[in-house]
Amino acid sequence: MQLALTNATVFPATGDDAIDGGTVVLDGEMISWVGPTDNAPPADEVVDCAGKTIFPGFIDAHAHLVYDDVSDPYTIELSRPLERAAIDAAVNAQKLLELGFTSVRDVGTRGNIAVTMRDAIAAGKLPGPRVKASKQIISVWGGLGDMHPTHIFKREQYAAALTEIVSGPWEARDAVRQHVKDGVDWVKCEASGTGFNPLCPADRDTMSLEELTAVCDEAGEKGRPVVCHAESRRSIIKAAKAGVATIEHAVYLDDEGIQAVLDADIAICPTLGLYTAFAKKGPEFGIPPEIVAAHNVTHEKHAKAIRRACDAGITLIAGSDSGLSVFPQGGGLEEVCSYVELLDLTPAQAMLTMTRDAASVVGFDDAGTLEAGRRADVVIVDGAPLGDIRTLTREGGIETVFQGGVLAAGALTGN
Repeated sequence: MQLALTNATVFPATGDDAIDGGTVVLDGEMISWVGPTDNAPPADEVVDCAGKTIFPGFIDAHAHLVYDDVSDPYTIELSRPLERAAIDAAVNAQKLLELGFTSVRDVGTRGNIAVTMRDAIAAGKLPGPRVKASKQIISVWGGLGDMHPTHIFKREQYAAALTEIVSGPWEARDAVRQHVKDGVDWVKCEASGTGFNPLCPADRDTMSLEELTAVCDEAGEKGRPVVCHAESRRSIIKAAKAGVATIEHAVYLDDEGIQAVLDADIAICPTLGLYTAFAKKGPEFGIPPEIVAAHNVTHEKHAKAIRRACDAGITLIAGSDSGLSVFPQGGGLEEVCSYVELLDLTPAQAMLTMTRDAASVVGFDDAGTLEAGRRADVVIVDGAPLGDIRTLTREGGIETVFQGGVLAAGALTGN
């Protein structure tokens, strides 16, 4: 059955201007036509969407489905059994779909939950976005993933942790081999600390170039791209040279780092909304003072560096890193708002980062734009986010979500 969504502002996310008074025709799982309403072909059902804006399904390029009300490293893992994390992931997947996220890249999970969620959603057992899954974050001792005091764990790994700790290039290769065996789409590693881990700050380099290169080489041989957490200045440069496909956060990005990213022709996922939340809301949500202070020191410089990266021509993709007490699941909507408010992008430019560009980089090759022949992942927003980006975050702003042509969330109401 063909369904025509008519008289809306249509944002095709192709680089072309939005269509005022446009129509999108869905035919089963696919889009069959996009253009001005006056030229639209006949359809079995027509819904008047005047006053609304139609987008491709949103993509969160930096999701952690297992995150729920996280406030520190303890609440990521030690306070919660693996079974609780799996339930959280299922609940969060449904929430994200209802907010318009028809696809996500999960860049760090406990156990193999992200792969399991991907397969369950694809089989129709659970509602949620399509998932590109990684496994645990490959880390090193004293690095991002070594989150608990030495006097508790010494150098022993917590089995159900968010991370897997390796020492040296061969252990790094072994971890990649196991992750590929277990079904990942992406391999996640780290190259620096973070403001979220007081034992390993954001400006500290962690994984060596030899280890990073081993991860990328082994993953590349097996057809898997690598996503790398890199906040420190040198970690960004090392990750780009090692062969990662995307760099996450890039807090201490400088001109040398920008050039390294350009030379490697890779994308940055800055998660600016997360850092804004830490800096502005941390104390009221009980975030430890040292974590709030660390983010306040770097936040403004981070935004300016990402703006320079945009000006240099680096591809930006929107990812939220959400699921924290200060930044709940669904923060990808805040993320694109931050690009307008902190980077001075236009709303249209910001929307490309979580549609066309995210789809291209993450590997959702059949989605990301509204074009004939593309998958019918469609979001109807009540209002005009291309004029006021904050329309996305207002209650009820995300009105209707189609995933693969099926009404997945909200209601289909015409005028």
